[in-house]
Formats: sequence, C-alpha cells, structure tokens
Amino acid sequence: MIEKLRFNSIFFVSGLLFNITWCISLLITHSIEFYIIGFSAFLLIINGGCEIFFSLANKTKLEVWGLFIQSGIFTIITGILILFDLVNILNVNEVFLSYFFIAGFFNLILAGSLVQYGMIDWSRFTNLNWIVILLSASTLLMLVSDWGNTDILLGITSVLFGYGRMILTANFSELNTFPDKVSREIYQKIDGVKIEYFEALEKNWDADRDLFL
Repeated sequence: MIEKLRFNSIFFVSGLLFNITWCISLLITHSIEFYIIGFSAFLLIINGGCEIFFSLANKTKLEVWGLFIQSGIFTIITGILILFDLVNILNVNEVFLSYFFIAGFFNLILAGSLVQYGMIDWSRFTNLNWIVILLSASTLLMLVSDWGNTDILLGITSVLFGYGRMILTANFSELNTFPDKVSREIYQKIDGVKIEYFEALEKNWDADRDLFL
C-alpha cells in the first residue's frame, strides 16, 4: 500500500518553469539564446535536487523512490555539463536532447512500476514520453548529421517534456486517492460487476412490479 505522497507540486512547478523558458526560446532571437540555455541548465540542476528531495521525503511511501534518486543525480550532472559548455551551443543541444531521450525512458519505467496502483490512466503520460523519446532521437540525428537548424525541434521537445512533468503531478495527486495496490483493470471489472448488479436489480424490480400489477 502507498501512503499519501507529499510535495507532488514539485513536478508541476518545475514543468511549468521549463515550459515558460522554452516557449520564450521559440520566440526570441539567437542573441539571447545563451542566457536561455544557461537558465534551462540551472533549472535542470534545481529539478534534479527536487527529485532527490521528493524521493527521500517519500522513501517509506513509494517503492520506486530509488528511481527518483537516480533520475535526480542524472539531471544534476546534465545541468552541470551544460553550464560548463555554454560557449559551444551545438554540444549543449546534443546534451539536452540526450537528456530528454534518457529521461523519457526513466518516465516510462516509472509509469510501468506505478500502473498497479489505483484507477489511474497513465496512457497520456506514457504516450507523451514516447513522443519525447522519438522527437529527441530524430532531432539528435538531424543535429549530428547537420541536416538543418534544430532549435525549434529542441524547443518543442523541451515543452513536451515540461508538460509531462505537470501531468506527473496530476497523476501523483490522483494516486493519493487510490493508494491500494489494485490495478486500473481490477477497478474497471469491479465497476462492471456493479453495473451488472444494478441492471439485474432493475429487471427484478420491473418483474415484481408487473407481477403485482
């Protein structure tokens, strides 16, 4: 059984800040791209620290808390690498795209490990992360093959990744409503049995009414 999770809003806030930053990057000129990349790297470091804090705060409540520790460390290292290589925008973009690619798989593993808890639909979260993985891989291939400018695709990938963090907060909040280890399929079967029961009850009621009439 999962107890109530705390500090779920961490992922919403980090995702929102990520989205705002990269939405701005899609509208600006290259003259301040340096500062946007730097701020994004700083957000990654903060986000990694928040993931570690979240995992430790919910260590006794979340079986996959170790996954957040690993993800947090990986995120912090990525942010530091980007900060130390800001002068080379090309390498920075490669690091960002590689991070989104790997983080997407982290999120898929997370969703797979939590699908057994509660009547929560993880399909939106998993589908979005598959898009992030495919888009980051395609953009990375374009970048290393020098097939054109990839700044817009990088920005879109980043926005989708940030949106995924916001969805994660919503799912964790819903998870607090369904803490028992009962899968969504079981809940649906229970609902199906309830519907059949009330339908049968209604038929019996109609039969009894016709009998007395």
